[in-house]
Amino acid sequence: MTNTSVCPRCDTDTVRVLTTSPVPDRWVMYVCSTCIYSWRSTEPTQATDPATYPAAFKIDPADIPALAAIPPVPPRRQA
Repeated sequence: MTNTSVCPRCDTDTVRVLTTSPVPDRWVMYVCSTCIYSWRSTEPTQATDPATYPAAFKIDPADIPALAAIPPVPPRRQA
């Protein structure tokens, strides 16, 4: 069973329900407040379970402030 209280990508406990299916009991969408990863309850366990999420795509929450914005935000144009 998938652990929905821990983020699969950054392993923090800052997960909250983002939204639910308009059709009752179909799916729940979760989002991590730390790394902004989001997923639906209907996705495969490799995308939803911290224990099976691919290690190559894990993020250390301590590294997040230093990550580059993708795509980079260009300098503001002068009017």
